[in-house]
Amino acid sequence: MSAPNQVSFLPEDFLDRKAQRRTNVICAVLAAIVMGAIGSAFSLTERMVSQAERRHAVAEGDYAKAARQIQEVHDMEDKQQKMARQAELAASLLEKIPRSLVLANVTNCLPQDVSMLEFDLDSRRLTAASPTPAQNHNLPDGFEEAEPIKYAVTLRVTGIAANDMQVAEFIRNLSHSPLFTDVNLIVSDELDQDQGSHKVRRFEVSMSLNNDADLKGLDDHLAGNGSGNKTTATVDQSSN
Repeated sequence: MSAPNQVSFLPEDFLDRKAQRRTNVICAVLAAIVMGAIGSAFSLTERMVSQAERRHAVAEGDYAKAARQIQEVHDMEDKQQKMARQAELAASLLEKIPRSLVLANVTNCLPQDVSMLEFDLDSRRLTAASPTPAQNHNLPDGFEEAEPIKYAVTLRVTGIAANDMQVAEFIRNLSHSPLFTDVNLIVSDELDQDQGSHKVRRFEVSMSLNNDADLKGLDDHLAGNGSGNKTTATVDQSSN
């Protein structure tokens, strides 16, 4: 006996529609999850970009501040160099070592019983080197940076002494003085004094003036070499 026919009261496509709705719901949920993930990733990326931009702005501000400080240091160094240059130029216009001090130092170097007859001083201006482009790049066209004026000063001392030992002592004293360099004996010969039997030595000594001498220790040198010799000198000072 065959089984009785099963009768269904549902529409023929009900199951298909149900399956389709289930599929649509699942797809909608998955799409919502994907969109939520994309939105979260976008929001996180936006926050990260915003934080990076803020850090970048802070770093740029720090770099700009450091650059200003470096520029201020460079400007200060340039001003110091210009002030030092102006001071050097101003100092070159003045007599760094007074001639009265030079004469006093020479007189103080004379040994006992040695007399100075003549004292000649000659100055020659030194030719300054041409300034390099780095030195005058800020000057207008047609202007050149002024150079300090420097002189080469030579001295010649003529005197009389009893013997060559006194002449040698005088040269040694001059060589130990911080004011003089290149001390040399030009001539030392015998000289009759008042056509009598007493003979003396006439000498000439040349030297150069040390323009870079430290005048602080000069007082000690003057005190150490003081001989108490009183002498009258004829001074001939010429400047070229």
